[in-house]
Amino acid sequence: MGPDVAICAVVKCDAYGHGAQECALALEQEGAKWFGVTSTDEGVILRDTGITGRVLVMCGVYRGEEEDALRHSLTPAVFRLQDAEALAQAATRQRPTSRIAIHLKIDTGMARLGLPLADLESFAEGIQRLPQIELEGVFSHLASSEVLDDEATQRQIERFNAALQTLAAYGLRPRLRHLANTSAAIERPDSWHNFVRPGLALYGYEQQPCYRDGSPATAPPLPLRPVLAWKTHVIAVRDVPAGQALGYNGAYKTTAPARIATVSVGYGDGLSRRLFGNGEVLLRGQRAPIRGRISMDLTLVDVTHIAGAAIGDEVTLIGRSGAQEITARDLARWEGTVVYETLCNLTKRVPRRYVE
Repeated sequence: MGPDVAICAVVKCDAYGHGAQECALALEQEGAKWFGVTSTDEGVILRDTGITGRVLVMCGVYRGEEEDALRHSLTPAVFRLQDAEALAQAATRQRPTSRIAIHLKIDTGMARLGLPLADLESFAEGIQRLPQIELEGVFSHLASSEVLDDEATQRQIERFNAALQTLAAYGLRPRLRHLANTSAAIERPDSWHNFVRPGLALYGYEQQPCYRDGSPATAPPLPLRPVLAWKTHVIAVRDVPAGQALGYNGAYKTTAPARIATVSVGYGDGLSRRLFGNGEVLLRGQRAPIRGRISMDLTLVDVTHIAGAAIGDEVTLIGRSGAQEITARDLARWEGTVVYETLCNLTKRVPRRYVE
């Protein structure tokens, strides 16, 4: 990014399933000065963990949480003048002699969250009547930053730049200007400004760049390494005859005699039921197909071809086993979803163990 671009490490949704507290501590130890979260609750968790860096609440604070956010020195996003006014009132009650930094989120075309561009001038006029508030930052979010020839993304970038000019015309020049998520931070230098918000890349993945026709970009990918491995164990092994129904509703029947291992993992841990019929795990350095419907706590896999498969064997759901590897991207492809969902769906029931 260069020395003039600040990095906000996004650790929302429990650091994309990896564990926000431990990940934020590791990131702060490596020099992270900013952290991005979704809500006041997520920000308070970081403060209780001992995080001292700035915490940006990217989806703003709910009404009634303003004083709690200020008490924990969180930096709220706002997308209506009323949000800033509520924060100003809370600041008057709690910090009458200091100003509160906020970041204005602008909707540049995603139509999800943010101040409509048509309301920008009235916001600029209104914010100047709030001496308690410092407009420290302004930002937006790109809908398709990984699609390199996406015209809508280029229009979003142009609208954001125009919004900065509008604010400047009212004497407002926020110190921090940010638009780039992971894909834009990698692929679109024109979106960097002086602040970027990588999320997925911190955990070893990126949205694969492509073009509108679906063809992949030829640029070499960033050399990222996934930081998470997901493992469990075999808790039962049995030999079954041909025609044996496996799991709920007998949705799968063996076509020949088979050795079936019961694995201690299920959708209660975040292993999607959509993996039935196409998912695999790794066991003793070999791939074992998932058989039968995944249940809440247990999954069946075919180990007929894996010599010596036994109770207690380690099973890799994400990670390496011998020369074989399964990534969260592989799971997402089998599930018909995106890697974000696969990682975020890992539930609290799965123990996290952190190593240097």
